[in-house]
Amino acid sequence: MKKLLALTLLIALLLPAFATETEEKPAETAATPQPALSLLYNNPLPEIFEKVSPSVAVLAQVSYTWDKATNSVNKQEKGSGSAVYIKEGGYFLTNHHVIEDADELEIRLSDGRVLEAELVGSDAAADVAVVKVNEELELTPVKIGKSSDLKVGEIVLVIGTPISWEMMYNTLTTGIVSGLNRDEADYEATRAIGLIQIDAAVNPGNSGGALLNLDGEIVGIPFMKYMGYYYKDANNEDFVVYEGLSFAVPMDVAWPIAESIIATGSYKRPRFGVSVTDNEGPEEPLKNYPPAGLLIGEVEKNGSGFKAGLRSGDVITHVNGIRVKTFREYTKIVDKLGAGESFTISVVRYKDKDGNDLKKFEKLELTVTLEMID
Repeated sequence: MKKLLALTLLIALLLPAFATETEEKPAETAATPQPALSLLYNNPLPEIFEKVSPSVAVLAQVSYTWDKATNSVNKQEKGSGSAVYIKEGGYFLTNHHVIEDADELEIRLSDGRVLEAELVGSDAAADVAVVKVNEELELTPVKIGKSSDLKVGEIVLVIGTPISWEMMYNTLTTGIVSGLNRDEADYEATRAIGLIQIDAAVNPGNSGGALLNLDGEIVGIPFMKYMGYYYKDANNEDFVVYEGLSFAVPMDVAWPIAESIIATGSYKRPRFGVSVTDNEGPEEPLKNYPPAGLLIGEVEKNGSGFKAGLRSGDVITHVNGIRVKTFREYTKIVDKLGAGESFTISVVRYKDKDGNDLKKFEKLELTVTLEMID
């Protein structure tokens, strides 16, 4: 390392002299640090942390029990995560799983204050929630950034409280964007939300914290990491450890949900009035085997799906000409559309309007419109 550093300094010292002698460029220009090395000369991380960290808090689930023998009330912590102050009026953004099944919630601030918090609303599908404190806060909301502007290799920061708030309140970790649009990373998720993959450390308790860019803007909500698995059968057992595989909900997904929750107390997606389940089957329809796709269950009479002619038992195979076999694949396309927008779906039909089997299945292409249906 010392030899490499000495060589680097030697080159840096020689370049200005060479430029001056040949008069090809001014010495001061040649000595200007290159962008790739800018963090060595002007590290913005301490300033970002100092500015943002007061607005990142611990969010804890608590419950109270009464001891009949002593007539005392005891507070118990059921679990905790992190939350980010995003809007004046006491609004904090976090993950749905941080507040799920909570009896009572507490926001714990960096100045030591512990405040009661209430759930405003949440969206389990995107793992987004908003909580609110009703006391006056001298905090600055974290600026909202655009996750769609992120690039692989970009430096990012994570602020949150892993493991224990007494020991590790507001830990800063750094890394890079390792991947974008990781729709399959969370295999338990029902919708595709284009997860951000990062190699910054994310640990239990970091969920609901802030993923920041170098402008100090929140661009995601860290919520998950791959840790390892244990595999065992009659002939084999193994334990695999994963390093640097963490994920965040993109802010372009989380922020519209949060805005809706703050405004109305909930978030509703536009739809076209049908319920669907994944249907396993062959790639192409066969006489006795419907193809892989989305099997339509209930069709609501006030929905555009009913108006378009969809029936219970139809199997959706394509959306806007793109093959879909699972609900998650369907959401990749439809969740990018808004209320009032139309799209085409291809279905295979095996039953008539009375529910009787058709002698030969039918293929149809229909147009439906997304609506805000209560």
